[in-house]
Amino acid sequence: MTDNKNNDFEFAQNPEVKDHYSGKSYSYGQLIWHRFLRNKGAVVSVVVLVIITLIAFLAPHFSQFSPTTPYPNQSNLAPGTNGHWFGTDNLGRDIFVRVAAGTSVSLRVALVAMAIDLVIGTSYGLISGYFGGKIDLFMQRITEILSTIPMIIIVTLLVLVMKPGLISIITAMMIVGWINMSRIVRAQVLELKSREYVLSARTMGESNFKIIFSQILPNTLGQIITTFMLSIPNAIFLEAFLAFIGLGVPAPLASLGTMINDGYTQAIVYPYMVFFPVLFLALIMLSFNIIADGLRDAIEGS
Repeated sequence: MTDNKNNDFEFAQNPEVKDHYSGKSYSYGQLIWHRFLRNKGAVVSVVVLVIITLIAFLAPHFSQFSPTTPYPNQSNLAPGTNGHWFGTDNLGRDIFVRVAAGTSVSLRVALVAMAIDLVIGTSYGLISGYFGGKIDLFMQRITEILSTIPMIIIVTLLVLVMKPGLISIITAMMIVGWINMSRIVRAQVLELKSREYVLSARTMGESNFKIIFSQILPNTLGQIITTFMLSIPNAIFLEAFLAFIGLGVPAPLASLGTMINDGYTQAIVYPYMVFFPVLFLALIMLSFNIIADGLRDAIEGS
Protein backbone atom coordinates (compact mmCIF):
# COMPACT_ATOMS: atom_id res chain seq x y z
CA MET A 1 0.00 0.00 0.00
CA THR A 2 2.84 2.42 0.70
CA ASP A 3 4.14 1.99 -2.83
CA ASN A 4 0.77 2.87 -4.32
CA LYS A 5 0.77 6.26 -2.63
CA ASN A 6 4.04 7.11 -4.34
CA ASN A 7 3.12 5.94 -7.81
CA ASP A 8 1.32 9.00 -9.10
CA PHE A 9 4.39 11.25 -9.41
CA GLU A 10 6.38 8.42 -10.97
CA PHE A 11 3.63 7.96 -13.55
CA ALA A 12 3.64 11.70 -14.23
CA GLN A 13 7.38 11.55 -14.94
CA ASN A 14 7.22 8.26 -16.85
CA PRO A 15 4.14 8.34 -19.14
CA GLU A 16 4.52 4.70 -20.23
CA VAL A 17 3.61 2.16 -17.56
CA LYS A 18 3.41 -1.61 -17.91
CA ASP A 19 0.29 -3.39 -16.82
CA HIS A 20 1.33 -6.52 -14.92
CA TYR A 21 -1.77 -8.37 -16.20
CA SER A 22 -1.22 -7.91 -19.93
CA GLY A 23 2.40 -6.73 -20.10
CA LYS A 24 1.36 -3.85 -22.38
CA SER A 25 2.49 -0.26 -21.86
CA TYR A 26 -0.10 2.41 -21.10
CA SER A 27 -0.20 5.98 -19.90
CA TYR A 28 -1.32 6.34 -16.29
CA GLY A 29 -4.85 7.36 -17.32
CA GLN A 30 -5.11 4.49 -19.80
CA LEU A 31 -3.88 2.06 -17.18
CA ILE A 32 -6.58 3.15 -14.73
CA TRP A 33 -9.20 2.89 -17.48
CA HIS A 34 -8.17 -0.66 -18.43
CA ARG A 35 -8.13 -1.76 -14.80
CA PHE A 36 -11.57 -0.25 -14.30
CA LEU A 37 -12.97 -2.04 -17.36
CA ARG A 38 -11.80 -5.37 -15.90
CA ASN A 39 -14.11 -4.77 -12.93
CA LYS A 40 -17.38 -6.15 -14.31
CA GLY A 41 -19.42 -4.97 -11.34
CA ALA A 42 -18.25 -1.39 -11.81
CA VAL A 43 -18.94 -1.47 -15.55
CA VAL A 44 -22.45 -2.85 -14.98
CA SER A 45 -23.01 -0.11 -12.38
CA VAL A 46 -22.03 2.54 -14.93
CA VAL A 47 -24.54 1.09 -17.41
CA VAL A 48 -27.25 1.03 -14.74
CA LEU A 49 -26.55 4.68 -13.84
CA VAL A 50 -26.66 5.73 -17.50
CA ILE A 51 -30.04 4.01 -17.97
CA ILE A 52 -31.43 5.54 -14.77
CA THR A 53 -30.15 8.99 -15.79
CA LEU A 54 -31.81 8.73 -19.21
CA ILE A 55 -35.08 7.69 -17.57
CA ALA A 56 -34.83 10.50 -15.02
CA PHE A 57 -34.32 13.33 -17.48
CA LEU A 58 -36.25 12.08 -20.50
CA ALA A 59 -39.33 10.31 -19.12
CA PRO A 60 -41.04 13.40 -17.60
CA HIS A 61 -40.71 15.25 -20.93
CA PHE A 62 -41.88 12.47 -23.25
CA SER A 63 -44.58 10.87 -21.13
CA GLN A 64 -48.22 11.77 -21.64
CA PHE A 65 -48.62 11.92 -17.86
CA SER A 66 -47.54 14.75 -15.58
CA PRO A 67 -45.60 13.98 -12.37
CA THR A 68 -47.61 16.57 -10.42
CA THR A 69 -51.10 16.58 -11.99
CA PRO A 70 -53.62 14.29 -10.20
CA TYR A 71 -56.03 12.08 -12.14
CA PRO A 72 -58.66 11.05 -9.54
CA ASN A 73 -60.41 8.67 -11.94
CA GLN A 74 -57.20 6.63 -12.30
CA SER A 75 -56.17 6.34 -8.64
CA ASN A 76 -54.53 3.19 -7.21
CA LEU A 77 -54.12 1.42 -10.55
CA ALA A 78 -51.88 -1.65 -10.58
CA PRO A 79 -48.63 -1.61 -12.61
CA GLY A 80 -49.23 -2.05 -16.35
CA THR A 81 -52.82 -0.80 -16.25
CA ASN A 82 -53.89 1.80 -18.84
CA GLY A 83 -50.30 2.54 -19.83
CA HIS A 84 -49.11 3.18 -16.27
CA TRP A 85 -45.97 1.01 -16.14
CA PHE A 86 -45.49 1.36 -12.38
CA GLY A 87 -49.15 1.97 -11.57
CA THR A 88 -50.63 5.11 -10.00
CA ASP A 89 -50.79 6.55 -6.50
CA ASN A 90 -53.90 7.43 -4.49
CA LEU A 91 -54.27 10.70 -6.44
CA GLY A 92 -53.99 8.98 -9.81
CA ARG A 93 -50.49 10.32 -10.57
CA ASP A 94 -48.28 8.08 -12.69
CA ILE A 95 -45.66 6.47 -10.43
CA PHE A 96 -43.17 5.85 -13.25
CA VAL A 97 -43.07 9.53 -14.20
CA ARG A 98 -42.92 10.59 -10.56
CA VAL A 99 -40.07 8.16 -9.85
CA ALA A 100 -38.23 9.58 -12.89
CA ALA A 101 -38.77 13.14 -11.67
CA GLY A 102 -37.68 12.20 -8.14
CA THR A 103 -34.59 10.46 -9.47
CA SER A 104 -33.63 13.61 -11.37
CA VAL A 105 -33.75 15.48 -8.05
CA SER A 106 -31.40 12.91 -6.50
CA LEU A 107 -28.99 13.13 -9.43
CA ARG A 108 -28.95 16.93 -9.27
CA VAL A 109 -28.09 16.66 -5.58
CA ALA A 110 -25.30 14.24 -6.54
CA LEU A 111 -23.85 16.73 -9.03
CA VAL A 112 -24.01 19.54 -6.49
CA ALA A 113 -22.33 17.37 -3.84
CA MET A 114 -19.56 16.54 -6.32
CA ALA A 115 -19.04 20.21 -7.18
CA ILE A 116 -18.97 21.25 -3.51
CA ASP A 117 -16.42 18.56 -2.67
CA LEU A 118 -14.21 19.46 -5.63
CA VAL A 119 -14.34 23.24 -5.31
CA ILE A 120 -14.69 23.97 -1.59
CA GLY A 121 -13.34 20.82 0.04
CA THR A 122 -10.33 20.37 -2.25
CA SER A 123 -9.35 24.05 -2.18
CA TYR A 124 -9.70 24.26 1.59
CA GLY A 125 -7.62 21.13 2.14
CA LEU A 126 -4.90 22.23 -0.30
CA ILE A 127 -4.50 25.66 1.32
CA SER A 128 -4.65 24.36 4.89
CA GLY A 129 -2.19 21.52 4.33
CA TYR A 130 0.29 23.37 2.13
CA PHE A 131 0.74 26.58 4.11
CA GLY A 132 0.47 24.96 7.54
CA GLY A 133 1.34 26.88 10.68
CA LYS A 134 -1.13 29.47 11.94
CA ILE A 135 -3.15 29.30 8.73
CA ASP A 136 -3.65 25.55 9.11
CA LEU A 137 -4.43 25.93 12.83
CA PHE A 138 -7.07 28.58 12.17
CA MET A 139 -8.68 26.71 9.29
CA GLN A 140 -8.83 23.43 11.22
CA ARG A 141 -10.53 25.13 14.17
CA ILE A 142 -13.24 26.28 11.75
CA THR A 143 -13.80 22.75 10.44
CA GLU A 144 -13.91 21.36 13.98
CA ILE A 145 -16.60 23.84 14.96
CA LEU A 146 -18.68 23.19 11.83
CA SER A 147 -18.33 19.40 12.09
CA THR A 148 -19.94 19.41 15.54
CA ILE A 149 -23.23 20.72 14.09
CA PRO A 150 -25.43 17.92 12.66
CA MET A 151 -26.58 18.45 9.09
CA ILE A 152 -30.24 17.97 9.99
CA ILE A 153 -30.08 20.84 12.51
CA ILE A 154 -28.58 23.13 9.88
CA VAL A 155 -31.27 22.18 7.35
CA THR A 156 -34.03 22.68 9.94
CA LEU A 157 -32.72 26.15 10.80
CA LEU A 158 -32.44 27.02 7.11
CA VAL A 159 -36.02 25.88 6.50
CA LEU A 160 -37.16 28.41 9.12
CA VAL A 161 -35.51 31.15 7.06
CA MET A 162 -35.92 29.74 3.56
CA LYS A 163 -38.60 27.61 1.94
CA PRO A 164 -38.23 23.81 2.17
CA GLY A 165 -36.59 22.45 -0.95
CA LEU A 166 -33.33 21.87 -2.73
CA ILE A 167 -31.99 25.37 -2.05
CA SER A 168 -31.96 24.82 1.72
CA ILE A 169 -30.40 21.36 1.32
CA ILE A 170 -27.71 22.66 -1.05
CA THR A 171 -26.97 25.58 1.29
CA ALA A 172 -26.52 23.16 4.20
CA MET A 173 -24.17 21.03 2.09
CA MET A 174 -22.15 24.14 1.25
CA ILE A 175 -21.80 24.86 4.97
CA VAL A 176 -20.63 21.43 6.18
CA GLY A 177 -20.76 18.95 3.28
CA TRP A 178 -17.15 19.54 2.19
CA ILE A 179 -15.43 18.94 5.54
CA ASN A 180 -14.57 15.27 5.00
CA MET A 181 -13.02 16.01 1.61
CA SER A 182 -10.95 18.88 3.01
CA ARG A 183 -9.54 16.67 5.77
CA ILE A 184 -8.56 13.93 3.35
CA VAL A 185 -6.92 16.37 0.93
CA ARG A 186 -5.10 18.11 3.80
CA ALA A 187 -3.68 14.79 5.01
CA GLN A 188 -2.44 14.02 1.50
CA VAL A 189 -0.85 17.46 1.14
CA LEU A 190 0.92 17.21 4.50
CA GLU A 191 2.52 13.99 3.28
CA LEU A 192 3.39 15.24 -0.22
CA LYS A 193 4.75 18.72 0.51
CA SER A 194 7.94 17.30 2.02
CA ARG A 195 8.74 15.15 -1.02
CA GLU A 196 11.91 15.85 -2.96
CA TYR A 197 10.19 17.02 -6.12
CA VAL A 198 8.21 19.64 -4.17
CA LEU A 199 11.33 20.84 -2.35
CA SER A 200 13.22 21.06 -5.64
CA ALA A 201 10.38 23.09 -7.18
CA ARG A 202 10.62 25.54 -4.28
CA THR A 203 14.39 25.73 -4.71
CA MET A 204 13.91 26.59 -8.38
CA GLY A 205 11.73 29.53 -7.35
CA GLU A 206 8.34 28.26 -8.51
CA SER A 207 5.35 30.06 -6.98
CA ASN A 208 3.20 28.41 -4.32
CA PHE A 209 0.25 28.45 -6.73
CA LYS A 210 2.22 26.56 -9.39
CA ILE A 211 3.60 24.04 -6.89
CA ILE A 212 0.14 23.32 -5.52
CA PHE A 213 -1.52 22.82 -8.91
CA SER A 214 1.35 21.23 -10.87
CA GLN A 215 3.12 19.13 -8.24
CA ILE A 216 0.77 18.39 -5.34
CA LEU A 217 -2.78 18.37 -6.76
CA PRO A 218 -2.06 15.78 -9.53
CA ASN A 219 -0.72 13.40 -6.89
CA THR A 220 -3.90 13.67 -4.80
CA LEU A 221 -6.37 13.11 -7.65
CA GLY A 222 -6.78 9.41 -6.95
CA GLN A 223 -7.86 10.01 -3.36
CA ILE A 224 -10.02 12.99 -4.37
CA ILE A 225 -11.89 11.01 -7.05
CA THR A 226 -12.51 8.09 -4.71
CA THR A 227 -13.68 10.37 -1.88
CA PHE A 228 -16.19 12.39 -3.86
CA MET A 229 -17.56 9.26 -5.54
CA LEU A 230 -18.18 7.78 -2.08
CA SER A 231 -19.72 11.05 -0.84
CA ILE A 232 -22.35 11.08 -3.60
CA PRO A 233 -24.49 8.23 -2.14
CA ASN A 234 -24.40 9.98 1.25
CA ALA A 235 -25.70 13.20 -0.32
CA ILE A 236 -28.45 11.32 -2.17
CA PHE A 237 -29.52 9.51 0.99
CA LEU A 238 -29.49 12.81 2.90
CA GLU A 239 -31.86 14.41 0.38
CA ALA A 240 -34.16 11.36 0.45
CA PHE A 241 -34.17 11.28 4.25
CA LEU A 242 -34.92 15.00 4.54
CA ALA A 243 -37.72 14.63 1.99
CA PHE A 244 -39.05 11.65 3.95
CA ILE A 245 -39.37 13.73 7.13
CA GLY A 246 -40.86 16.70 5.28
CA LEU A 247 -37.79 18.92 4.87
CA GLY A 248 -37.21 18.19 1.20
CA VAL A 249 -38.90 19.42 -1.96
CA PRO A 250 -42.46 20.59 -1.20
CA ALA A 251 -45.59 18.89 -2.56
CA PRO A 252 -46.71 18.28 -5.23
CA LEU A 253 -43.14 18.04 -6.59
CA ALA A 254 -41.79 14.51 -6.74
CA SER A 255 -38.84 13.23 -4.74
CA LEU A 256 -37.86 9.65 -3.97
CA GLY A 257 -38.01 10.48 -0.27
CA THR A 258 -41.51 11.98 -0.44
CA MET A 259 -42.73 9.06 -2.54
CA ILE A 260 -41.36 6.58 -0.01
CA ASN A 261 -43.07 8.57 2.75
CA ASP A 262 -46.36 8.56 0.83
CA GLY A 263 -46.13 4.91 -0.13
CA TYR A 264 -45.00 3.16 3.03
CA THR A 265 -48.29 3.89 4.82
CA GLN A 266 -50.09 1.97 2.08
CA ALA A 267 -47.40 -0.65 1.49
CA ILE A 268 -49.55 -3.54 2.72
CA VAL A 269 -52.40 -2.83 0.28
CA TYR A 270 -50.42 -1.23 -2.56
CA PRO A 271 -46.78 -2.40 -2.19
CA TYR A 272 -45.78 -1.10 -5.62
CA MET A 273 -46.24 2.50 -4.41
CA VAL A 274 -43.19 2.19 -2.17
CA PHE A 275 -41.34 -0.57 -4.01
CA PHE A 276 -40.35 1.37 -7.13
CA PRO A 277 -38.98 4.52 -5.43
CA VAL A 278 -37.06 2.34 -2.96
CA LEU A 279 -35.71 0.26 -5.85
CA PHE A 280 -34.45 3.30 -7.76
CA LEU A 281 -32.92 4.84 -4.64
CA ALA A 282 -31.15 1.57 -3.80
CA LEU A 283 -29.87 1.14 -7.37
CA ILE A 284 -28.47 4.67 -7.49
CA MET A 285 -26.68 4.42 -4.14
CA LEU A 286 -25.39 0.90 -4.79
CA SER A 287 -24.13 1.82 -8.28
CA PHE A 288 -22.20 4.85 -7.03
CA ASN A 289 -20.63 2.79 -4.23
CA ILE A 290 -19.56 0.01 -6.61
CA ILE A 291 -18.14 2.54 -9.09
CA ALA A 292 -16.21 4.24 -6.27
CA ASP A 293 -14.76 0.90 -5.17
CA GLY A 294 -13.85 0.10 -8.79
CA LEU A 295 -12.08 3.44 -9.23
CA ARG A 296 -10.19 2.98 -5.97
CA ASP A 297 -9.03 -0.49 -7.00
CA ALA A 298 -8.04 0.79 -10.45
CA ILE A 299 -6.05 3.70 -9.00
CA GLU A 300 -4.34 1.59 -6.36
CA GLY A 301 -3.52 -1.13 -8.87
CA SER A 302 -5.66 -3.89 -7.38
